[in-house]
Amino acid sequence: MCGLGGGSRVALIAGIHGDEQEGLRHLDEIVALVRGVPRTVRLIADANPDGTAANTRATASGVDPNRNWPAGNFRAAPRHGPRPLSEPAVAAVHRDLVDFEPALVIVLHAARSGPFVNYDGPARKLAAAFRDGAGAPWRVRPSMGYPTPGSLGTWAGVDRGIPILTVEFARGAPREETGPALLAGLAAVLEGPMPEPEQGEFFVR
Repeated sequence: MCGLGGGSRVALIAGIHGDEQEGLRHLDEIVALVRGVPRTVRLIADANPDGTAANTRATASGVDPNRNWPAGNFRAAPRHGPRPLSEPAVAAVHRDLVDFEPALVIVLHAARSGPFVNYDGPARKLAAAFRDGAGAPWRVRPSMGYPTPGSLGTWAGVDRGIPILTVEFARGAPREETGPALLAGLAAVLEGPMPEPEQGEFFVR
């Protein structure tokens, strides 16, 4: 985890599902980009290092790290965990976000139906800015089309009103395709107007 830049705080999570590594391969490029933007960017490289090492969606204990957040709709289940934050890596990222208090969260994923950007909370305009920067065939998709209990998007965007962008690359897309789109989309968001929360507005400790 590293903090870069100045101005409004942005948390950027480059990987959360271990079999969706399209964002992780651009870490060096992301670091170079955020050094030049007027934001404080907290880069969290990987929220599921065990899954990444095994190339699996879930953690080593079989829990989906994007269903293990203390959202209001969390449901205990084998794939969600026995309780919120039961997964050490998820708990560590949660603590970091609570301490950092970002004005925006961006998390990188990949989907067979990508590329698109999904959003939760007051992030519609930011999602459109990412789409416009990334260019065709990127699109904004307001809903994933299925329930996401215990997700990061629900915890941050729905429960706490923090704008959050879920960037979904096309699964398996080549890096020469994902890299330019990601960097252009991020630049459009990070260099544009940013919501300015008051201290403590979004997080309840």
